[in-house]
Amino acid sequence: MANTMQGQARETARRTKHKKLRLAVFASLVCVAMVGMVLYSQQHKLRVIAAEQAELALQLQDRQTEKRRLEYMIEYAQSEEYLLQFAREKLGYVKPGDVKFDIGE
Repeated sequence: MANTMQGQARETARRTKHKKLRLAVFASLVCVAMVGMVLYSQQHKLRVIAAEQAELALQLQDRQTEKRRLEYMIEYAQSEEYLLQFAREKLGYVKPGDVKFDIGE
């Protein structure tokens, strides 16, 4: 009878140890799955941010090109060459000695 009780005690201890091992493995798998989901989510966010960054870089380049064009136009509008061109084309002025050709429109 003592052997039977010892055998039952050992069997119970073995089962308890086996259950704890299963629980530890399951908990580890759950942790690995959660870490994997977090990493996947972070990678997705990084891809979205990288796409936004590329789009913003293109917009910045466009804005810088437009800025240079406007700066050139401002500089040109302040030049004597522009004033002469404007006076000739829009106001019909000619310099002394120039010949004006009027083409009917």
